[in-house]
Amino acid sequence: MKKLEIFLLAALALAWAAQVVWVPKPAQESFSWQNQEKQARKQIRRTMEADRQLLEMKIRRNRPLWRRFQIGFLLLIFVGLGVLVQWGGLLLRWFTGGSPEQPPGSPPPPEWGLRQIFRLILGILLLVQCSALMQFLLFRRFHPAWLDHRVGALAETLLVDTLAAAGAAWFFLKRRRRQGGVFDPGKIFPAIRFAFGKYLFSVPLLALLLFTVAWVLNLFHIEPPPQPVFTLYLSEERARVVWFLLLLAVVAGPIAEEMFFRGFLYGWLRKRIGVMQGLFLSAFLFALLHMDAVAFFPILGLGLLFGWVYERTGSLAAPIAVHIFHNAGMLYMASLVKAMASLT
Repeated sequence: MKKLEIFLLAALALAWAAQVVWVPKPAQESFSWQNQEKQARKQIRRTMEADRQLLEMKIRRNRPLWRRFQIGFLLLIFVGLGVLVQWGGLLLRWFTGGSPEQPPGSPPPPEWGLRQIFRLILGILLLVQCSALMQFLLFRRFHPAWLDHRVGALAETLLVDTLAAAGAAWFFLKRRRRQGGVFDPGKIFPAIRFAFGKYLFSVPLLALLLFTVAWVLNLFHIEPPPQPVFTLYLSEERARVVWFLLLLAVVAGPIAEEMFFRGFLYGWLRKRIGVMQGLFLSAFLFALLHMDAVAFFPILGLGLLFGWVYERTGSLAAPIAVHIFHNAGMLYMASLVKAMASLT
C-alpha cells in the first residue's frame, strides 16, 4: 500500500471519528423520515383506492394536469409500440433465419487497476465525511429556512455523483489520447439507437420481474415503502428542491452511475474476471448501492441491461441515454401520482 492510500485511509478515519464525536444523530431525523414514508404510502394508497369516475372528472377539469396525463398516455403508447416492434423483429428473424442486429462495437481495454478504483472510492468517502462535518458546522452557525437536512442530503448525493463522474472521466481522458474513448462521436448515435431497442425489448421482462416481487410481498402481507427518491418527491413541496431532486435523479445520477459502474468498474472487472462475471458483479454492486431491498432484483436487472448494452456498443453514451430515459419516465409517472393524490 502506497503513501497516498495510507493518507486517504488515515484522513477518512479522522473525519469519521470527528463526525461520530461532534455530530449528533438526532432521533427526530429518523422519525421524520419514517413519517415521510408513511405519508407517501398513504398518498399512493389513497390515490389507488379513490373513486375512478370522480377522480377522472377532477383531472379533466384541471386542463394542465389533463395535458400531462395525455403526454403520459402517449409515452406509454410509444413504449408499447417499441416493445411490439422489438419482439416482432425477433420473431421475424427467428422464423426467417435472419441474422441479429450487429452492435456498433465493444468497450476499449482499461488502463487502470484495483488501486485506482480503491483510491477513487476512498477519496469520495473522505469528501462525503468532510461534507457532513461542514453541514454540521454550517447548521450551527447559520440556519436559513431553506437549508435543512433534506437539502443537505441531496447536496451530498450530488457531490458523490460529481466526484464519481469526475474521477472516472479523468482516467477516460488519459486513455483517449492513445486509443480512443468511450464517447467516440462515430459510435454515439448507432449505440444509442441499439440501446433503446434493447431497452424496449427488455421492458416486459423487467415488468414481469417487478410484478413477481410485488406478488411475493403481497403473499407475505408486506407493504413495501416507496423508493427514497419517490418518498422525497412525494413529500417535498418546495419547487426549487423538487427541481434539484429532478436534476439529480434524471441527469447527474445516471451520468455518474454509468461512468463509474459501467465504464470504470465494469471495465476493470471485464479484464480481470471476464464479461459475464463482470456484468453480474458490477450490476450487483449497482443494485446494492441503492439500498432498497424490495427493488433490489429489478434494479439488478436494469444494471445487467445497462452493462450488456455497454458491452455490445463500447460507448457509455448508450447506457447513459437509456438510464436517463428510464429515470425520467419513472419520475414523470410519480408526478402524476402526486398530482392525483392532491385531488383526493
